[in-house]
Amino acid sequence: MPSFALRATAVALLAGGLLVPAAAFAAPGPQNGTLVGTITCGPREESPAAHIVVTAEGTSRQTLTDSTGRFTLTGLPGSQIFTIDAVADPESSFVSSRFDVTVQPGQTLDIGSIDLPICGQPAQALPADDQQQQPQQQAPDVSQDQ
Repeated sequence: MPSFALRATAVALLAGGLLVPAAAFAAPGPQNGTLVGTITCGPREESPAAHIVVTAEGTSRQTLTDSTGRFTLTGLPGSQIFTIDAVADPESSFVSSRFDVTVQPGQTLDIGSIDLPICGQPAQALPADDQQQQPQQQAPDVSQDQ
């Protein structure tokens, strides 16, 4: 009778295996997506905007454009709606945005070009010797006394 118990166990395992969907054993797919695009600036939208900060609002994800204005923003949660910002100069308010961008899990989405109205210049730190208060030059008095 030991063979009957063995057969019953085998049938039970086989039946249990048929009840559990195969997807339960599959490795989970990627949960994040990637955005790529180009930042341009100027009136003709032809000039590549290098070293521009590109961010996804509501996340900590950000990147810089390369010398050709291209960017890759990785690790964005899939199936969420984002506003993508291109910041010309962190010290000013020159920002262009692309609204309602959704990337699906595992997808690399090219959002095309975002144009900045003006190209900012990357912030440059002063050398240590020049960080003291610089004297301001006074503008010449152009009023005429008559």
